[in-house]
Amino acid sequence: MLKNIAGQALAFFLLFQLISWIREIPLLDTDSQVPAFQLSTINGNSINTNDLEGKPTILFFWAPWCSVCKVSMPNLQSFYEDNHEKVNVVSIALSYESKDELEQIIADKALTFTTALGNDTTAKDFKIQGFPTYYVLDGEGKVHAKSMGYSSELGMAVRTLTL
Repeated sequence: MLKNIAGQALAFFLLFQLISWIREIPLLDTDSQVPAFQLSTINGNSINTNDLEGKPTILFFWAPWCSVCKVSMPNLQSFYEDNHEKVNVVSIALSYESKDELEQIIADKALTFTTALGNDTTAKDFKIQGFPTYYVLDGEGKVHAKSMGYSSELGMAVRTLTL
């Protein structure tokens, strides 16, 4: 019986990994340079590709209607609090109706990392197919890792460990 359960768990794990890999195929290629961008931030400043150079970066693409995004945000905030001196964390909001709705979510979740206001061009340039989407960039702006869906704080730490 234990052997059967272990076999089913292994099959589930492999199937999950296969589905994750298939979902990530359309995203930017690993080791590719991220598209240049200049975006306004939620607080009225701006951020661009050059601002991220020199430190690894997590780009978190999300939408306000995405429940998985909202569940993932505390993990990202906790990761940011523990690692902000070593790793940039930037969220890019897409598919939103108003800046006010974004500000409300940021306040409700007590998010302190930078949030930029993305647009259709941003989504197209970064090949966003679903939410949330994460890109982990090295200090030179190349894609080191990518992920779509929920990620734990441990998952973020593991993806940035080798940078």
